[in-house]
Amino acid sequence: MTNCLICNKEEKVEFLDNYKPQFKEDESYFKKAKLYRCDNCDFSFVNPMPSLETLDYFYKNIYSSKERPPYWATEDYEDQKVHYLEDKNLSYLLYLTTLIDFKKIKTIFDFGCSNGDLGYALKIKFSQLDLFCSESDLHCEKILKERGYKNFKNLNNINQKFDLIIVTHALEHITDVNYIFNKFNDLLNLNGYIFFEVPNCPKEYWNGRPYDGLHLLYYTKKSFEKLAEIHGLDFINFSFSAHSFENDRNYQIEDLKSVQNNFSFYKLKRLIKKLLPKKIVRDLKDFKKGKKTRDKAKLDWFANNTGDNCYIRGILKKSLDKI
Repeated sequence: MTNCLICNKEEKVEFLDNYKPQFKEDESYFKKAKLYRCDNCDFSFVNPMPSLETLDYFYKNIYSSKERPPYWATEDYEDQKVHYLEDKNLSYLLYLTTLIDFKKIKTIFDFGCSNGDLGYALKIKFSQLDLFCSESDLHCEKILKERGYKNFKNLNNINQKFDLIIVTHALEHITDVNYIFNKFNDLLNLNGYIFFEVPNCPKEYWNGRPYDGLHLLYYTKKSFEKLAEIHGLDFINFSFSAHSFENDRNYQIEDLKSVQNNFSFYKLKRLIKKLLPKKIVRDLKDFKKGKKTRDKAKLDWFANNTGDNCYIRGILKKSLDKI
């Protein structure tokens, strides 16, 4: 048996399923991994965890590498620079600026920020902001530097406090969430906020999932409530967001099929993009994005709490009882 990684109870933890890597080549990084679920706080997790050395190498060098579909995180650099205008990021912007007075925010720390799209969008609207992050992916270093982020590769080297900590789709990739939230508490100013978003993983999530997306920890509303209670945090807001479970599962299946059946097609597309003038490639992408503005699927990013959303998000603040 093993103890729950949030509430530390052992007697409530049961085997859930075998772990399913998305790509065949990832199996060597997740050897012997199984999935377990705690009935006490509705939290699921991988056991045994990959070593920190294995994960560090994987996320620095493999996760968003050039030849890894379907993400293509290293696609045309000019295109990367305008990703902050994608619907998903705009939904974050709308959510945060509705609930937080950013005139009172000075410092932002984005944990696992990738290209730092959200912080950059906020900085454009609120010029007083100073941007900090912790991102180990080597493919993101150039754009983070251009956007003015100070990147701390080691959380122990941070010697200041922050008004807002952002952590979107990073908490599912770590091995010890209690350790990270202890760090967040240390780094947070007295009146600071934590904004998070992670996949929503109740029973509906596990039914028919095609793969586990390299995630190590799996949260629900109940598990996040327990996490907040343990670390002396109060919810300013809690919301369910993004696609339905059914739609999300269909997108995952499409991704999996595209990887298994069309890997050579992806390589061919990249070769064609290299040969075409960059302006033509960009015009084609803009045309495709223009068509998406009339796609009803984009409503998913702006309609929260529909009853079957596949993500959960929230804003936390230090409890007055703990101050």
